Amino acid sequence: MDAPPMVRVAKIPAIALIGTLAIVSALYFAKDTDFIAYWRGVRGFMAGFKPLYGPNSGAGHPQEFRYPPVTVFFFLPLAFLPMRLASVCWTVLGWAACGWASAVAIARWKLAFTLPGALSAVLLLAQPTWLAVVFGNVQPHLVALLLLALLWSEEHPDRAGLALAVAICFKVWPLFFVPWFLIRRRRATLAYAAAASGVLWIAPALCFGWARYAALLHSFFTHAVAIASYPEGVWYSSQSLRGVLLRLLTNAVHPRDGYPDVSLAALPPALVSGCYGLLAALAYGYLVIAMWRAQESRRWLWDAAAFLFFSALQPFCMNSGLISLLPAVLAAAHVFSAPSGQYPQAARRAFLVTCILSILANSTFYRPFQRAALMWGIDFWLMLALGFTLVIAARPAAAPARLSAGSISETPSVTAR
Repeated sequence: MDAPPMVRVAKIPAIALIGTLAIVSALYFAKDTDFIAYWRGVRGFMAGFKPLYGPNSGAGHPQEFRYPPVTVFFFLPLAFLPMRLASVCWTVLGWAACGWASAVAIARWKLAFTLPGALSAVLLLAQPTWLAVVFGNVQPHLVALLLLALLWSEEHPDRAGLALAVAICFKVWPLFFVPWFLIRRRRATLAYAAAASGVLWIAPALCFGWARYAALLHSFFTHAVAIASYPEGVWYSSQSLRGVLLRLLTNAVHPRDGYPDVSLAALPPALVSGCYGLLAALAYGYLVIAMWRAQESRRWLWDAAAFLFFSALQPFCMNSGLISLLPAVLAAAHVFSAPSGQYPQAARRAFLVTCILSILANSTFYRPFQRAALMWGIDFWLMLALGFTLVIAARPAAAPARLSAGSISETPSVTAR
């Protein structure tokens, strides 16, 4: 069977198209729901009329500033700009970071796409990209940094370590990826990341002084613990495994007005949370061991799957942060586009299920249906199907079957699948 034709895209038109989309989306669609908290928080703190943490920080409750003090220096250049211009720069920078990381991934992983595969990837990434633009959150930047860290880890550990260190400055979840850097050829990245983290986390003390910096760190941890202690407000409509289990199996979270109650049981929340912790630990352990034992030629599939499993297994996952699925979608679209026999057919079928769920989630503007889909965790089930695509595709390739001389002479065209 002939290989399906692959889409070939010239670099300059692709860059022009992405640049146009970035600028248009930044000018007309960005609502800055999250970015305004970053901009006002850092600007007000540096001007001396706002605390860095607490209900009065950022844009005010519930849009407080929630990142460690070291991140002030990353937001500072934008804080000096007018809000509108800063927002445009922030959005365009997110597009540029994800576009660059995607281009490096496509080249490094040698990805190719048929037209249906490329269109499927666009379908799956449309809503996460839209929500990332609307909310203006930091997720696209962190996903790009982590993807680049993985891609550079073997040939450019210094760059990879710096990218990993910067990502860890913002959130703790990049530590999920540490086992991926424990592979022998990637370990130097961790050394560079540790050194860069030390420099980055000490730098604020040189600006604020040790006493003030220690007070800021204390305020940050106190604020983070206070936010995490109110699960009714924080875990609502989460698309992770924990959020779906709590909504389906407990009555711990009462739906807001207009949202349906989808609970199927009334189990104790502590029991369900404990089961979630066990399931997440088992899934994470399987993922790490499978990645370490994977064939060298298919380990990149586990690199891509890491972003998906992180999204599904973390305690809280809003659909506005699902741009984290970018590497997994690129990998799965390549698997779907590959010639028949290169990957198991079951992987292609799982990818088709993923696309169907994406269509169901995004094809209607009927609000009751959208809210019901959100409560049932449609994005979680989409991630589950996408995860099956990559896990099945990453299985070791079957060894050629041994045929007898007689059978070879009788069926010279037989190949093992």
